[in-house]
Amino acid sequence: MFLHYCYQLQLSQDPMINLLRRIRRNMITEKKSDLYLVYAIGEVVLVVLGILIALQIDNWNENKQIRNTEQQYLFTLKEEFSFNKGELESIMKRNKLNFDHALIILENTGPGNPEITEEKLGRLLSNSLSNETQFDPNQGVLDEIISSGKLGIFNSKELKFALSSWSGLLYRVRLQEQELLVLRSRTIEMVRNQGNLRKGLGAALEHFGIKQTKFEQGNLHLLKSVAFEGHMTGFALMSFNHNNSYYPMLVEEINHILLLIDEEIEL
Repeated sequence: MFLHYCYQLQLSQDPMINLLRRIRRNMITEKKSDLYLVYAIGEVVLVVLGILIALQIDNWNENKQIRNTEQQYLFTLKEEFSFNKGELESIMKRNKLNFDHALIILENTGPGNPEITEEKLGRLLSNSLSNETQFDPNQGVLDEIISSGKLGIFNSKELKFALSSWSGLLYRVRLQEQELLVLRSRTIEMVRNQGNLRKGLGAALEHFGIKQTKFEQGNLHLLKSVAFEGHMTGFALMSFNHNNSYYPMLVEEINHILLLIDEEIEL
């Protein structure tokens, strides 16, 4: 249909075609068959050239639309990954605080009498175990690109590979996060069952309208527990590894993706 339209357009509007038609009619009238053949071939060539030019313009318009779509996605991807970078940095700060407070607890475990007060231990337990650390990035734009099959519109092969590999790297980190969450839950459970969680949380409970416990038992005795020390050691080690191994991999990859995006954005 498109070729037929182009053909009709050429025949009706091209002055060169009209000229050739008049010459062709004269050639037929004068019975100059050799010259008529030459002009007939010229007419066909002009029609073909017109069609090729029309196709070229159509392809140019289509490519321009694809590039516009690519640029729109590049800007939104940059916003998305920039936001996720800020969220990841916040998670790393929170995880560092968890580790720091867990380390202070471990400095006071052992068979002897602890040198810290019940109130301080409660604050340390609360500060190390209350904050869950799990990176949950926004990736609505990336998911849309991949699910709709539009990853191919990007010119950069390196960017396409980085975007398609992001979910695999994120999955590896999430597996480690799940192990840390399990250790955290087990440590909290130990405090709940063998210590006094209400006294450990202390004033933090008042925000929820829960008053101080009436029981005398506290949590200092947990510092003499080998099992408790083991739980806290595992928690501290995994927290340290997150901030020094796994999360830095994500930061590095986000920076890499942002750099590739900036290289492709047309200013």
